[in-house]
Amino acid sequence: MTKPFVTVLMTVYNGRRYLRQAVESVFKQTFPDFEFLVVDDASSDGSLELLKVYKDPRIRIIQNPANQGQTSSLNIGLHEARGEYIARIDADDIAFPHWLQSQINFLENNGKVDVLSAGLVSFDEKGLNKTSFSPSCREDILLKAIIKSPVNHGSAFIRKDTILDIEGYNSNYKIAADYCVWTDLLRQNGCITSNSDIVMAIRRHGESESEKNKLALALKEFAEISLRHVQFLTGRDLTEEESLLMCRAHYDEGGLNRQDFLRAVEIHKNIYVSLRKGLNLDKKKVRFWYKKQARTFFLRRIYWYIIHHDRIDVRATALLCLKSIGF
Repeated sequence: MTKPFVTVLMTVYNGRRYLRQAVESVFKQTFPDFEFLVVDDASSDGSLELLKVYKDPRIRIIQNPANQGQTSSLNIGLHEARGEYIARIDADDIAFPHWLQSQINFLENNGKVDVLSAGLVSFDEKGLNKTSFSPSCREDILLKAIIKSPVNHGSAFIRKDTILDIEGYNSNYKIAADYCVWTDLLRQNGCITSNSDIVMAIRRHGESESEKNKLALALKEFAEISLRHVQFLTGRDLTEEESLLMCRAHYDEGGLNRQDFLRAVEIHKNIYVSLRKGLNLDKKKVRFWYKKQARTFFLRRIYWYIIHHDRIDVRATALLCLKSIGF
């Protein structure tokens, strides 16, 4: 059997509610020559039974005997995949029909690429949506990765041999395994870029208690990954506490007292002051990303004060933002 160029890789655990829509969006691709590999992580809601309804010869289902989590399931899929590239989609996403063709066209015109991201639109149950684009330039990707994942995992094409060379997704991470992959590849000078086409819709779930409970774990994982990336960029070591403070300023805007927030802002500023000259980063890009990230810290905190009707702190934080970075 001829190996397909791309394996579409999906994992599912009790995702039946949106699974049919996700699966059928894959089968509606205008590029037909793909393998569709689905790893069912011991679902108990009928997800597996729904998958078995599909008789398309391109779909292949792997059933984990016990729940192992998404990261382990992704690694199982990586080792089973026959394609040269892995194309990622989650079980509640919707791929637009041109997804695979658009990414393949880009690869054909741009030489060897290890990771190819693309544009997304995300939406929630109210229908509210926003677009998300990953940077395409290595300098932008390096700088964005200081505080968050620089690649849209959903829709991404990943060269199979490249990710297996770094032993796949790091099983120590349940939430941020993709962020870890991108920063590992950046340290090894991997080629990461992005296609500007919007190729997939990503479902945003509401702020349920289960989502809120994930925040502490997510912050811990983000901080660990950011710490290693900052060491690579600067040659200096942040403490775990410093890295966590910076991540909390970005993701947990109401969770820091004023003193810790100001420390986080200063930690972030010092990272940019300490960037290694050997990276040859464009000064305009450095200024852009520093101000963009710092502005996000301030705006998230201002918004938090607004929704909590704290006008005094709204004004004080806005003035501090103007003093620190302008606007």
